[in-house]
Amino acid sequence: MGKQKMTRSPHSLGLTLGRQLFWLAALLAVFLTACAAQDAPAQPVSSDQLQSDPEQSNPAQPDPAQSKSQAIIPASDPSNTVGIVSANTAVEPTLLPEPQPSDESTKPALEDEPQPVPPQMQLLNVADTVEITRPAVVSIVAETRIRGVYGDVYSVFGNGTGVIFDPKGLVLTNTHVIDRATTITVTMDDGSQERATVMGADPMSDLAVLQLPGSDYPHLPLNSGASPRVGDWVIAIGNALALPGGPTVTVGVISALGRSLDVSPDITLYDLIQTDTVMNPGSSGGPLLNLNGELVGINTAVQRFSQGGTRVEGLGFAINMETANLISDQILELGRVRWSWMGAFLDDLDPKRAAEVGLPIREGVVVLNLFEDGPSHLAGIKRGDIILSMDGHKVDTTRVLTRLLRQEFKPGQEIQVELFRDGTKLTLPLVLKERPRV
Repeated sequence: MGKQKMTRSPHSLGLTLGRQLFWLAALLAVFLTACAAQDAPAQPVSSDQLQSDPEQSNPAQPDPAQSKSQAIIPASDPSNTVGIVSANTAVEPTLLPEPQPSDESTKPALEDEPQPVPPQMQLLNVADTVEITRPAVVSIVAETRIRGVYGDVYSVFGNGTGVIFDPKGLVLTNTHVIDRATTITVTMDDGSQERATVMGADPMSDLAVLQLPGSDYPHLPLNSGASPRVGDWVIAIGNALALPGGPTVTVGVISALGRSLDVSPDITLYDLIQTDTVMNPGSSGGPLLNLNGELVGINTAVQRFSQGGTRVEGLGFAINMETANLISDQILELGRVRWSWMGAFLDDLDPKRAAEVGLPIREGVVVLNLFEDGPSHLAGIKRGDIILSMDGHKVDTTRVLTRLLRQEFKPGQEIQVELFRDGTKLTLPLVLKERPRV
């Protein structure tokens, strides 16, 4: 019998078409069931639903000994499980559904958010500070009437700057800006003008207070509490050269504190702030501000030349706010400033010179000369005496002594002055007087 030739059906190597469709439908049903279970909320699992053996059909009662070692896993557990798990029995955990994306989950992580820049690393925001403080800065034009040698009268105009420090229209400026003025015109930042009257002026501190009519003025308080430091950035605003178009703004740093400056043969300004901020004629009386817009000084003078005649740059000076507060308070209260006066010309003791002449002290204030019948002369103080303390306050520099006369002592007060004379120390009583007006 010969071999019969075999022929294969087209589907003999796989499933029939009907069976293929059957299994495809089954897989689709399983997939839809899984999706529905995933979208359904998670049901809490109770302790009596758990089985100690997953192959048992009936739940087993938990062992009381085992229940003492059970721990609750919170829903926030990183293992993504929920329920009660026994420490002694391996129970398959119930999986929580996958967390769905939400607005919170799409937020960047905290470490990815930009961190604030420390203040010392921030760029100078001078424009914002100027915009806020400029309405309280005014330009001042002082007219002085002068009679000529032939009897003719003509006007001389000077310009400067001022700061409104009270909403009632009180303006602080320099005395030399309005000295001997017959008419004072103040121009506000918005261009409006007012005539000002002088409340009081003190040549010894070069400060004056003016009064504007009306009230509700923008202002900068004098007692802001700012504590300037060497190296701080500062902003100067002033009516430099009376240029049209508003005040001039310059920026610099505080170069030094506690400087003294002779502004005339009879007047020395003490405890000044030195700055390299550019100042020009017309800037006098303007504010020296920190980056927070707080007053740290009143611009008053610029040194152009050294004692030897060499031209210098970057030496501007401002009156500190401690002095400005003291002077303005006295002017508003008394109409003038009462300075305690001891009637002596003084200078700092030079430590090097003291060592050369064999003095056992290195700090103090030397008495150079005396006013006849002045307080020091009447107290028995002599030329060459070295002042060591006043009423228990150590005096190592003229700056300290001047501060004591301005802030601690009053005219008419008796103080005890400790001196060094001829190798010995002695103490003399001294009655202070009011400083004569310049």
